[in-house]
Amino acid sequence: QPVAHHRTNGTDAGGVSLPTEECFEKLRQYVGTCEAELRGIEEALEETVTEVWDAFSDVIAVRYEATENCETHELIRADTSVISKVMMALSSLATEFSSLRKHAERRFYAPLACFGERFEDGSLPEGQESEDIARLLPLLEELSVFVEQCGSAIRNAVSQLSGLYSDKSKHFRETFRGAKVGAFVTELGELLRVLVTLDTIIASNAELHLHWGEYKRMLQSAALEPEIFGINAKKVGRLLMAVMKLETEVLSGTIFRGCAMQEFAVASQVDGGKEAEARS
Repeated sequence: QPVAHHRTNGTDAGGVSLPTEECFEKLRQYVGTCEAELRGIEEALEETVTEVWDAFSDVIAVRYEATENCETHELIRADTSVISKVMMALSSLATEFSSLRKHAERRFYAPLACFGERFEDGSLPEGQESEDIARLLPLLEELSVFVEQCGSAIRNAVSQLSGLYSDKSKHFRETFRGAKVGAFVTELGELLRVLVTLDTIIASNAELHLHWGEYKRMLQSAALEPEIFGINAKKVGRLLMAVMKLETEVLSGTIFRGCAMQEFAVASQVDGGKEAEARS
């Protein structure tokens, strides 16, 4: 039988053949590649402390949320102009309700709920309560404007529904009798829930009311003796009136009640469907 001859890396009989050595080298390279890939996967999946992104120092940010570029009027197609107008009005209001709700959740919930929270127990330095409220005043003023916007949107919604579902309306009898507007009413309810939530957050924050009382007493003292504080008496008076207005509008637990008790324009049952101011 013929004998196979193999090249070796040496002249001794126990030398390793070159094909075997090449195979071992390829195996070592493969194992090393797999080890590096597995290590990278483990590092990517394990919980590690990484540098937190500072949103205030970076001038450019990337948003990954999907953005809808289609306008409402482009989505509405109806056989008659009346149906198109009604759908346009209700859809626009529902979109506004959703936008107001998201703005409240993003802008007002956390600052109002966390106001007065401290890492350490103990008494505050003298005058710290008034300083904290002074820093909060712009947010409260913004909240007052927001509540007014919500009231206007809800008033418009009630007016639209009143005109649409009036027995005196020809369009209701011929077109909209039995029509369901569940999505619209759901968005309206979500916005009303936001107003109730704001009332609850403010009422449950004892530190906010305590600091607010200290701030009012400081303003009242400054209004009585402005020369001691070195400020103009008229400016203090105007500030005190603005503070009392904010207290009535947003800090007295009447955000939802004020919206529900406003004057609504509803379809009159007397003047043949004409709109008249009535208490709803």
